[in-house]
Amino acid sequence: MTATIRTLQNASFTASKITTKDDSSLTKRTRRASIYAIMLVTDALAVFFGFLVSNALLLDQPFASPGLKLGLLSIPIFLALALNSNAYSRNALYKSAGATVRTVASLFATLALILFILFGLSILKEHHASFLAVGFLISSALIAGGRYVCHVFAKRMLGANPLSELIIVDGVPHGPIFDQPVIDAKEAGLNPDISDPAMLDRLGNLFRSIDRVIVACPVERHNDWALVLKSTGVTGDVYRHYRSAPADKHARGLIHASQVRPLTRIELSLKRLMDLVLVSMAILFLAPLMLVTAIAIKLESRGPILFKQQRLGHGNRLFNIYKFRSMRDDLCDFNGDRSTDRDDDRITRVGRFIRATSIDELPQLFNVLFGTMSLVGPRPHALGSKADSKLFWEIDRNYWLRHATVPGLTGLAQVRGFRGATMTRADLEQRLASDLEYIQRWSLGYDLLILARTFGVIIHRNGF
Repeated sequence: MTATIRTLQNASFTASKITTKDDSSLTKRTRRASIYAIMLVTDALAVFFGFLVSNALLLDQPFASPGLKLGLLSIPIFLALALNSNAYSRNALYKSAGATVRTVASLFATLALILFILFGLSILKEHHASFLAVGFLISSALIAGGRYVCHVFAKRMLGANPLSELIIVDGVPHGPIFDQPVIDAKEAGLNPDISDPAMLDRLGNLFRSIDRVIVACPVERHNDWALVLKSTGVTGDVYRHYRSAPADKHARGLIHASQVRPLTRIELSLKRLMDLVLVSMAILFLAPLMLVTAIAIKLESRGPILFKQQRLGHGNRLFNIYKFRSMRDDLCDFNGDRSTDRDDDRITRVGRFIRATSIDELPQLFNVLFGTMSLVGPRPHALGSKADSKLFWEIDRNYWLRHATVPGLTGLAQVRGFRGATMTRADLEQRLASDLEYIQRWSLGYDLLILARTFGVIIHRNGF
């Protein structure tokens, strides 16, 4: 990549466009996931077959009870330890030796733990140590062989670079860039305009399958591109057109880089798994309440039961958010240009009750189920939302950094009481500070804590 960056010099070159979704560079993330899965399966099989061979050598019966039971007991413990030791990290694809050592060390720790447990329970038998020792040696050899095969396979499937990288050239001269997908921003109609949600949505969808984005642009556009990359949650660098070194690190974003750390793919996957488990139970439990609410809305006023509105979500991508309709259908504000006030004449009688009790938000459980939202995260705002007569991002450009993670049904700002209409600049700043703090501090335990605290603010004085 250093050689690539050094080619960004004053030379004539026409960048190409990415025109199809089938470009091989855009499938690397999926290919990496497949290779990780193969590694995990081959390691598990290596442990299992290692103990079967141990049975065959010591008892002449491959499926005898001692080795079979020990092998099955070892696999889940071993995989958990290996995952925790980064034995399946990105480096494992190309630096097979280090990853193999970590994997074998995890197996050793597993067998040592099993021996300790058997001894502690006073069920350790003389033959257990022999089965574990022989099983460890054979399994280690099989793991090493499997990792080597995966290493060769990764080279063939991913090429010299395991990452999918994209170079965007925005109005600067540069030299030839080989073996990298390149987009000329002007020809493709791309512009880091943070006042244009539709453009941010377009860029967010472009970066969806990209691991790293490199932008070459004039110095006056550095902050705009840096803010777009950071809010999209993609790793990236912004370069000047006349230097091979990146811009000053503090110029990559409008706040220090340590303040907002976008969630990794693994963290997002864990968050998604928790969402699916909890939201499935919540939908089943709350189905009767949602049915009664739908009937009440339909009986009181004409119009659809659900209110649908476009909002910006994870990676600055647009999605439709769902709520129970709480206003008269002919007065619904689809852009959110007018904030709701306490005596808003647009709200129906049923609407006033479901807004005060947060029942109007329940259809967003299906947003969570579909993956456009999470149970916990920064609340997504209407595109026309304003404070002090200014759009949110006009008050603070850091507003876009909220989109580095998945928007939530509830969030840290809400449990702190920052909910309801955003009338003043302070209202927005309080929400934004909490949202950025949430992204920085994220963990599954933190999500569960916020969910628990949400039950205390379901009915709130600002819920109107």
